[in-house]
Amino acid sequence: MSFGPETPVFQLAYPPSYAYRPVLLPVWVYQVTAPTGHSRTLDVFQTVTLRLCAAGVRDVGDLSRLIGLDRALCRTVIARLVEGRLLGPELKPTAAGHKTVADGEVAETDPRLVRVFQDPATGALLPRILVSDPVRADLRGHRGRWVTIQFGTAGASREVGALTLRGDGYPMRPAERDVLDACRSHDMAARGIRAGGRSSHDTARRIGFHGAANPAYLVCYVVEGDDGSGRMWSAEDPFAVGGGRFLADHLAARTENDEHLGRLIDDVLGRNRRERTAAARKVDRELAESARADIVNMLGEDIRDHPEVFTHLADIELSLVKDTARERENAARNAIRVFECILPALNERFPAGLPASKVPGVRERAFVLTAERLGATSVPPDIRRYCGHPAKGLVGDIVTAVWAAGANAHHPFATFLQHRPTLLEDLDRSRILRNNATHGSTGAPPQDELENIRTLAHEAARYLLGLSGGRPYRARG
Repeated sequence: MSFGPETPVFQLAYPPSYAYRPVLLPVWVYQVTAPTGHSRTLDVFQTVTLRLCAAGVRDVGDLSRLIGLDRALCRTVIARLVEGRLLGPELKPTAAGHKTVADGEVAETDPRLVRVFQDPATGALLPRILVSDPVRADLRGHRGRWVTIQFGTAGASREVGALTLRGDGYPMRPAERDVLDACRSHDMAARGIRAGGRSSHDTARRIGFHGAANPAYLVCYVVEGDDGSGRMWSAEDPFAVGGGRFLADHLAARTENDEHLGRLIDDVLGRNRRERTAAARKVDRELAESARADIVNMLGEDIRDHPEVFTHLADIELSLVKDTARERENAARNAIRVFECILPALNERFPAGLPASKVPGVRERAFVLTAERLGATSVPPDIRRYCGHPAKGLVGDIVTAVWAAGANAHHPFATFLQHRPTLLEDLDRSRILRNNATHGSTGAPPQDELENIRTLAHEAARYLLGLSGGRPYRARG
């Protein structure tokens, strides 16, 4: 069992509408039974779309007009609802979709048969899964490492040369937890957020492997464009969810030892642009190193013990230095990712108990009183709404932390609220800014919001992680 001319080629996403160069990425494919989602609330566009469909709207154009969302983005929202089995044929909600409309929350999915994909060279799983049968690419010929792929239909087709990357190594059965992490990363990428933390041991018992690994190639697309790495080229996500940064980083690591791949990227960039790309990457690396050094100076060496939070904080610093609309959007996303990394682990350390009364009004009043006693100036409606049944996700983690802090004066969240009485309002505002940056047509936060975002993220690391090193916090001049 190895990679060769007979290895199947899967096309999981359509080519981008702009200039691209296809490459075939070798993977080992495992079929597993695993949970593919988590209890969560839908984002605002998914919620409105699902409710309109439940009300009888069946046309994408009508949905686009009613929501005020571009048609292409509207189709993406619909695709995520279909993938989550909330919408069925003709945009009719399924039974689970109707229940979601009523409950405002998506229940955890039952284990399903899915495919996970392993990098032959490292044994690492790609942070994506496939919940449907793969579609084979239409191949027209092989010439060594080059193949010809036909895109489109008869009368409107296009044949494009694609480079086959080398597939070395042997399949190594992944750990059950790694499979869960791939499922979780795919789910969160489809919702426009980065996964934080790892999955629990209990859920890992629900993973089942079916048969041995099989070799396959994935059709991926290299495109011109800066994804924030300074490369001046990027890659489209072959699974059509989230960004393709993980794939672009993977390809970039291969270019030094693969002359054919280097030439293909040169073709994407155009003649004489590779040197400029290398220079831009050098500057970017220096800026990134400077940003990380600034974080250590402000928060102390102990921040290195929390590598994911450290990365998000450094990315915020880097975004503010670059100061483009896209980088301001990144700052909003990374500020929320800091909390998405910290709060789940904090809530495991400090379990919360809910009030005995199950009457919604009583619980809500008790929650507001708890937050106010901790020092909060107010409790936003979106946080108050889930005080009786904290859902999975950021809002649920905030609610859980408030309940736990109310019963423990030494809880880090209690200390944070005493220092920052507007914390719940600031979190709600930052969450909205993150959602706008991810889904909105003009999502870059205004300049006067950026310092608040940065301060919030830094204070979260200092108070919630218990960091005491570094120099006193100062706003950027």
